[in-house]
Amino acid sequence: MHKISVIILLALSLFSAETKKQKTEVKQEFKCEGKKTCKEMKSCKEAMFYLRECGVSRLDRDKDGIPCETICR
Repeated sequence: MHKISVIILLALSLFSAETKKQKTEVKQEFKCEGKKTCKEMKSCKEAMFYLRECGVSRLDRDKDGIPCETICR
């Protein structure tokens, strides 16, 4: 039983590390530079970054978690 717990914890820590790596890569690709509207976004990925990392909630008018519906279909 103890071995199974250790394996599960190891798998979870590896998954967590990969998720953090992916977030870091996105953060390096974009910066919070004051963009506030969907017209200023060049991609869905950038709009998602501004919504999640910069807190620009106006990008998600219907509050469904998807910013700039015309870009992120």
